[in-house]
Amino acid sequence: MTVLIIGSPHDRTIVHTVRSARHQGVPHLFFDLVLFLRAGSYWWDVQGRCGRLSTGTLTVDLPDADITGIYARPIDVIDGFGSGERPAAAARLRALTEVLATVDAVVVNRPGTDLSNWTKAYHLALLSRCGFTVPTSLLTNDADEARAFLRAVPDAVFKGASGEKTVASACGPVQLDELGLLPRSPVLFQERVRGADVRTHLVGREHFSERIDCEGVNYQYCPGAKTFTPARAPDEVVEHCRAYQAASGLAFIGFDFMVDGDDGYTVLEANPMPGYDGYDRRLGLSVSHALLDLLRGT
Repeated sequence: MTVLIIGSPHDRTIVHTVRSARHQGVPHLFFDLVLFLRAGSYWWDVQGRCGRLSTGTLTVDLPDADITGIYARPIDVIDGFGSGERPAAAARLRALTEVLATVDAVVVNRPGTDLSNWTKAYHLALLSRCGFTVPTSLLTNDADEARAFLRAVPDAVFKGASGEKTVASACGPVQLDELGLLPRSPVLFQERVRGADVRTHLVGREHFSERIDCEGVNYQYCPGAKTFTPARAPDEVVEHCRAYQAASGLAFIGFDFMVDGDDGYTVLEANPMPGYDGYDRRLGLSVSHALLDLLRGT
């Protein structure tokens, strides 16, 4: 029984997953997303939900009884293509997305299952409905609304409003002077929650957490020393994670928390396509082991 891994060979999370499968002796196939987008071929019977994908060097018929699960990170690598290649690459990416969305197989995570992370305010509302504590937030392109929020919440951060990767930064005098730019660039403002970062990965029913202590708004860009410690989220928080999993339909999610003390968990977001490799290495490959077990149906 084989696991199919679909992604870019330049994506460190995909590279890590392939290496983990090899290390754990899990039979697997790697389907090169870049080769497929550049010169691959496909056909797909919409009614029958069956077809074929080929990179030119690897051909996969789907569904296939020997393929127990598919791990896919169809990240958009089209920007790296020449202008003449992009239309055909975009068409192949749309076809692959359709296949992954409709194939009768376990897909982690199926495209389009949960898109709420692309609209941050709505995403936070969904997290709140699942029982999480969320930071006081304002999404706006109105400078006066932003000033009123920052008067009420003087210790605040700001970040991008979409699902594109963004960096949370502290609001200061420079940002107050630049609020006039908001009509052209909507921003999400949030109260700053002081404490440690905790990333919790939920894989099926299993969960794995790591605490990161550092000085700064965002530990990924913190210039100072960082301390990584295995952690365990409180049972109540795990139940909220599972409630979000049930609501979203996602099998594999990365939750980002700020933790004030031991139990004061405030959720920042739930990532539907987590780049989990660094956490997994520090946690002894426990995340990838659970992911591969999920894909194998074991």
